[in-house]
Amino acid sequence: MEKEETEIGTWIKENALAKALLEKSNLKKGELKALMLNFQKEDSTFQEISDKLDINRSAAWKRYKKGYDKIIESFFTLELAVYSGILEPKAIEHFVQDLQDYLKLAHQTGDKEAIRARLEKRMAKLEKQRKS
Repeated sequence: MEKEETEIGTWIKENALAKALLEKSNLKKGELKALMLNFQKEDSTFQEISDKLDINRSAAWKRYKKGYDKIIESFFTLELAVYSGILEPKAIEHFVQDLQDYLKLAHQTGDKEAIRARLEKRMAKLEKQRKS
């Protein structure tokens, strides 16, 4: 197992938000790892990803494809929920705020730790509301 895969596994294990999001998502850890390895480097090949995951090239591609398809399906599910009016306005606002913060992280603008703290706070609030 190479350094990048080990770092991803450690990040998932040690990052409370990443771990919680993975548990609540419909992605499996292997799919997330394949996606992350693919997007870490612009010219990644599935052979490189398979070597890092210690699986064959076909399996690496399948993990990536299945994970990517799940993300797109989740996006359409959220779009349908908003469009059909079955999602409360507060939940929609929550998602929009999260997406704005994730966009800031992606563009590396703003205070990284403050953004992560806001994301964690909103997630905890949403989970609390969901349970009540």
